[in-house]
Amino acid sequence: MDTLLEPVGTREAKNRFSELTAEVNRSGAALPVLKNGKPWVVIQPASAEAMARRDRLARFRALTERIERDVEADSAWDADVSDAEMLAEERVKRFG
Repeated sequence: MDTLLEPVGTREAKNRFSELTAEVNRSGAALPVLKNGKPWVVIQPASAEAMARRDRLARFRALTERIERDVEADSAWDADVSDAEMLAEERVKRFG
């Protein structure tokens, strides 16, 4: 953390959160938040690595949702058939 913005109190941080976080991202500087006049937390821009992890997670979740929708829409899937029954049917198909 090279540069810091002027510290704010917790109440001000709560009331102006969107504005303050936009300033943090715009300036690239960290924002100390004080509680009872003492440093409590620091709001800082997300690192490129953290943003990449969030992007990968979002893509993974979207893929998972697509797969789940496809499974639900697949008319060939019969939830009433047990795994053992499906395996037995497959063995008969493959090996007679």
